[in-house]
Amino acid sequence: MDYKDSARVLGIGAGPANLSLAALAEPIPELPVTVLESRNSVSWHPGLLWSDSRLQVSGVKDLVTLADPRNRFSFLNFLHEHGRLYRHLIANADHVSRLEFDQYFTWAAKMLDVRLEETVKEVDHDGRRFVVRTTDGTWIADHLVLGIGQTPYIPDFARPFIGPHLWHAAHHLDQGRSLADKDVLLVGGGQSGAEIAMDLISGRAGLPRQLTWVTGQRGFTPLDESPFSSEWFNPQFVAYFHEKSRTQRSTLLAQQSPADHGTSQQLLQRIYKRLYEIDYLTPHTFRHSLMSGVELADLSRLGNGFTCSLQDVVTSDKWDTTAEIVVLATGFGRQLPCFMEPLRDRLPLAGDEYVVERDYRIAWDGPDTNRIYVQNAARSSHGVADPNLSLAAWRSAVIINSLLRRDHYPLGQQGITLDLSRSEQPHLP
Repeated sequence: MDYKDSARVLGIGAGPANLSLAALAEPIPELPVTVLESRNSVSWHPGLLWSDSRLQVSGVKDLVTLADPRNRFSFLNFLHEHGRLYRHLIANADHVSRLEFDQYFTWAAKMLDVRLEETVKEVDHDGRRFVVRTTDGTWIADHLVLGIGQTPYIPDFARPFIGPHLWHAAHHLDQGRSLADKDVLLVGGGQSGAEIAMDLISGRAGLPRQLTWVTGQRGFTPLDESPFSSEWFNPQFVAYFHEKSRTQRSTLLAQQSPADHGTSQQLLQRIYKRLYEIDYLTPHTFRHSLMSGVELADLSRLGNGFTCSLQDVVTSDKWDTTAEIVVLATGFGRQLPCFMEPLRDRLPLAGDEYVVERDYRIAWDGPDTNRIYVQNAARSSHGVADPNLSLAAWRSAVIINSLLRRDHYPLGQQGITLDLSRSEQPHLP
């Protein structure tokens, strides 16, 4: 078979996780990393990229800094290279813009071996190396790092209606239609739901006639960003978490929900203030109803809109409302990639997730000279911080050390070490 090319390490998906891996591996000659991306850019959640969206973590938690502060792919160096370092520090004393971080990711990707518009169709193993078939040819690779991110979660009953009148939050800014004088149902009360609520009441696409905003959570609550809760996003806690049984980890994740599900205090304040302005200080006719502890239970078509069945999560009472537009801020879920189907029987699963070792390896039955790692797919085994930017650089450094079988990045300085001299067996009760 003729192969398009070969790779020492082939990353699939060019989100922040694999960009971090490639950036930290770039100074290591014996560990070249190539990253394949199906999209035509590395834009970070473009459907949610408002000009005033704020990063929910420190700008220091970039692609490389927490593992290698001297690396040229740091956010600080990006600002320096673009001649905006001092102005950035003055203008952004208390936060970093998500739009600016998106520019930073694009800048880094252009200097790394990132292949855009190349979709992976199938991954197999020929007994010696991985065989990766894409829309542009066939690669062979020694090691794989899966970093495809999460997929928008859409309830089954809503899937047939995806289109110009119903969409997921991830594609909100892709919509070009006016919402003026429309009845809109917004489902979901997390950060994305709140950002969309703010967008809807801003009037950017026209002020709706009515906004019904529902969340199954206990309220429109602020994210817990207190110092001791932030310790859950520390590498030391990952080590502690991974050693627990599956039942214990599930309990811990539930306890950590306030630090993982919620909305920034500043955004909640802006929404409340804007609703006050519309209600009392402007001539707009605008009705709004915000309901917590209420879920969308079903949908049916009604003309160009929908009959929406809502349900109280405590009493199970149901009632119907109508909406011309439905926006689902229902979060993201983990889905095993279909391109791994040829190897599915060789990959141990725990439910609908891979069994992931402490160094982010999947414990497959192939040779140890060909390893498979995952990024952003180990929340149930590595903790609440797994999908978060907070540990991106640290996790990439863990993977690099594991690939090299030595501590290229001295993670022990951060209070945590991994024994890479032996293959660890995952603990499942």
